[in-house]
Amino acid sequence: MAPSINPAEDATTQFWRHHEVTTPAQAPAAAASGSITLRFVELCKFRRLGKVQLDLDRQTTILVGANNSGKTAILTALRHFLAESSPFGAFDISLSEWPALRALGVKWEALTEDPATAAQKEGDNWEDQLATLLAAMPTLDLWFDAEAGMFHYVQPFLSKLVWKGGAVGVRLRLEPASDVASLKELAWAYNLARQPVKGMSSESLAWPIDLLDYWLREPRKLGQVRPYSLDAANNPIQGIETYQTQVLAADAQPADRKHLSKLVRVDFVAAQRGLGSEEADSKSTSSSHPVGLFSNQLLKFARQHLNVAATGHGQRADLIQAVANAQKDLDQKIHDALASSVAEVKLLGYPGLHDPQEIRFRTRIHTADLLDHSTAVQYSMKGGTGEDMLPEFSIGLGYQNLQSLSYQLVSFKTARMNPEKGSPPPVHLVMIEEPEAHLHVQVQRIFPDKAHKLISPTDTNASALQSQLLISTHSSHLAHAEDFDRLRYVRRIPPSAAHPTPSTEVVDLGEVFGDDDETRQFAERYFRVQHTDLLFANAALFVEGVAERMLVPLFMELKYEKLNSRYVSFLDIGGSHAHRLRPLVEKLRIPTVVITDLDPTEKKAGPKGKMRWLATANTGQAGLRCGNATLREWHPKLQNVDDFKAPTPAQLIWTGAPDCKVRFAWQLPVAEASNQWPTTFEDSLILTNIDWFKGLNKLAEEAEAAMAGGQHKDKDKDKDKEKKVNPPTGALAEAAEVVAGAATHVDLLKALHALMHDSFSKGDFAAGIFERVAAGEDVTCPKYIADALTWLQDELDPAESVTP
Repeated sequence: MAPSINPAEDATTQFWRHHEVTTPAQAPAAAASGSITLRFVELCKFRRLGKVQLDLDRQTTILVGANNSGKTAILTALRHFLAESSPFGAFDISLSEWPALRALGVKWEALTEDPATAAQKEGDNWEDQLATLLAAMPTLDLWFDAEAGMFHYVQPFLSKLVWKGGAVGVRLRLEPASDVASLKELAWAYNLARQPVKGMSSESLAWPIDLLDYWLREPRKLGQVRPYSLDAANNPIQGIETYQTQVLAADAQPADRKHLSKLVRVDFVAAQRGLGSEEADSKSTSSSHPVGLFSNQLLKFARQHLNVAATGHGQRADLIQAVANAQKDLDQKIHDALASSVAEVKLLGYPGLHDPQEIRFRTRIHTADLLDHSTAVQYSMKGGTGEDMLPEFSIGLGYQNLQSLSYQLVSFKTARMNPEKGSPPPVHLVMIEEPEAHLHVQVQRIFPDKAHKLISPTDTNASALQSQLLISTHSSHLAHAEDFDRLRYVRRIPPSAAHPTPSTEVVDLGEVFGDDDETRQFAERYFRVQHTDLLFANAALFVEGVAERMLVPLFMELKYEKLNSRYVSFLDIGGSHAHRLRPLVEKLRIPTVVITDLDPTEKKAGPKGKMRWLATANTGQAGLRCGNATLREWHPKLQNVDDFKAPTPAQLIWTGAPDCKVRFAWQLPVAEASNQWPTTFEDSLILTNIDWFKGLNKLAEEAEAAMAGGQHKDKDKDKDKEKKVNPPTGALAEAAEVVAGAATHVDLLKALHALMHDSFSKGDFAAGIFERVAAGEDVTCPKYIADALTWLQDELDPAESVTP
């Protein structure tokens, strides 16, 4: 009978309850005291990753970062090095090493005889060539934190005879040749491949153009990955401050790869499952309906752990016996059904005396084949009766994806706990690439914790078996489900004179705020509540309030085409708190603009007569102080308002951290309003567009006069005339009326200050302007913001000049 699921429950609750499944009997874990965890990896010379150091959480590590920063490359490298079925390719070798490898190829194509049999010539230097080759290959260092009771797992990789627990290091290196003899074999194979085409120009594209091109078609010639032990005295777990990447000795001897397989198992879930070549696997062989993703995973699980194979042989004795009983009963029923037709055959004289005398029928049932159809999984809509069952393909794709991913994780755990030989490996690393491609938002928020539980052994005797999850994501919902301790920001470092090729670094966000727990908690909660996408953006733009958050992106869309095409994250955070995110901005090192208010204050008597610094309109009076904490404490660290009036480029741009620029923007005198100095974004916008607001007020007056004269009844009177703009309402009308009623710009500034500090709705005001600008009306962006957006656009487009 097809397994059924009741969708009447809350989908998320139902999912996690249902997937606490009973898997086939697990192989007993090796008796051991203590545990092992993979704590640190260092990847070198893989693709565009020159050197990447990644600190791993004991349970779940989440990689975040902008697109093309290197997240997927890190997962791919781990998979290539640790999963024997994932081969390397020529393009996995770092671009920076290509010149040295091509130079080796030039030497090898000049050979005139097989170096394996030829006499050694002066200048051959095969040992040096081997060192050059191996130095160009990708490497992966694994650092485990192991307790003393796990000695038998780590013994092959220990660097000293006496060991009482602690760090254990393993270097994995891709080796096309492991010694001079195998190097000569590789060199001569390349020479033979080059001989027919060596006289042709590279423009002919005749294979192989060079050594890299040779490996593209002959990836097996890239050799194999060999493990080496590292010196535990120099390790990043106990001493990251003094740790230095180790250099293997030329005579270092590799360990047997099987020891690493006994120590760690790796499984991988790629993004975009079900597409491309995998799509063919999701078709049922017995039905025209496509098998759902969950059905596909269920079928794979059955073939691996129930049958266990397509041959029908398996490990589950109870299933084998059940299938045998069903098969015997089915054989008899088929024989009874066909008996009359067989009797009629006998009338034709068959079988004869020397022929087989009895015709029998035998069926063959494979356990997994019982699930190989489009209705193997059904969903109960009511009480679970047959009439209330729906096949999987009629249920939402998101729910199918959720079931599929969960069952894949369960299958990984089952395979780990049931190795072909020996005991389960003590370390299990499961990597998932962008799971948000398959999960709804509400599931993304709880996915990391629940997924870790699915891959973790539940047997009480398996306490020594550690399961670790490594996830790459572009989802703020998934990333902020965890604290910063488990987030690793992958940052692309652009090329420079010192480093001509791009590289990548990984920042542990758990260490960004140091010992400032209060600020860290503020940042974590802000990110979680706001679902900010800052960790995935190319640039950041901090804005002061609702009006800026609504209108600045609109100005950017209409006036800054190149900037609008980039991934810019908007953070609605005021000047009283923006400076608290400074440590994070320093680590992310993406171009950032902070648009904030000057917040002038004046010392006045408070309600009880006590002198206090209170918000005031800036009409040029002396002695005003800046009330914005970000401008006072982060940059430009000025106190008096007058010092902000004519800022220098150095006062506008903060460069206090390496490779990090932050452009600050605050209200400046407005030329269109006789250089009056506004105090808020709304003031600046109004003073920059005085004539436009006067026009709005005129529309309001005309509409009011028309209503008073009864012209509103003549609905069809001006049908053929140009459509007029609707008069303003709400806060927009209030602002227009203030503009029209001010005799001078000084009076207008004072009136606007009084309006903004009354019951004025800035959200309604911004929404009214947004509607009109979106409809095509021309409203000018305040200059202090326009200049900052121009700077940001230039920063993201190095071909353009940088404007301060």
